[in-house]
Amino acid sequence: MAKVVIDHEDCEGADCAECVDVCPMEILVVDGDKIKVQNAEECNECEVCVDVCPEDCIEIN
Repeated sequence: MAKVVIDHEDCEGADCAECVDVCPMEILVVDGDKIKVQNAEECNECEVCVDVCPEDCIEIN
């Protein structure tokens, strides 16, 4: 199972949310002003979210 880690210190959250828009598995969601991970077990490790993040805040292990 993939572990999706978001560095909330550098993440612009809801102001950006590019990762949420591109995630084909809908793992990333906007919750208030932060990006949260939901149903991480469904992540297929495509790393599209990693590629689009302008702040390099997402890591998939």
